[in-house]
Amino acid sequence: MRMPSDKREAILRAALELMSQRTYTGTPMPLVAQRAAVGAGTIYRYFENKEALANAVFRQCEAELLKSLQNALRVTDSAREQFRSLWRGLWEFSRKNPYAFHFIELHHHQSYLDPESRALADSVIRFVEVFIERFQREGVLRSDPPVLLIALAYGAFVGLHKAEAERRLVLDEETIASSEAALWDLLRKPEE
Repeated sequence: MRMPSDKREAILRAALELMSQRTYTGTPMPLVAQRAAVGAGTIYRYFENKEALANAVFRQCEAELLKSLQNALRVTDSAREQFRSLWRGLWEFSRKNPYAFHFIELHHHQSYLDPESRALADSVIRFVEVFIERFQREGVLRSDPPVLLIALAYGAFVGLHKAEAERRLVLDEETIASSEAALWDLLRKPEE
């Protein structure tokens, strides 16, 4: 007998909230069950083990991130406008999905990710690499390796969130626009 899917969703939501706050290793399954308001055995009707649950949470978060970036990008715009759209898409994702953002970006997942989860994470990176490579070919972006440019931009994004969490910075519209402009200046090919 299959349980109603709302229990599965409650389990996923509880695991996301707890794992984003406590990490994967710091989140015991009984605590997930308690937060989801289900019996501990109910989790195992949906997920073989904690690793399977964490992979389901990870895939759900990564899929939402990719969707957010894809929806933000308008390929008919200039490189500058496309970058602005991607930056905004990233901000919107982090604001609408704070637990997902925290879970994805502020924890190390490599020890438990399965091949499907790794492939999805790679597809998010590849989506951004395609953007970078296109505009490198057109001479708009720096010719550094795409992964370096991604690390610079994404590292700044995570750093801004940390500064906000530490109450050293307010991430309002002005800060978002200013940070995007500064990163664009960093990533674009210098004029010769």
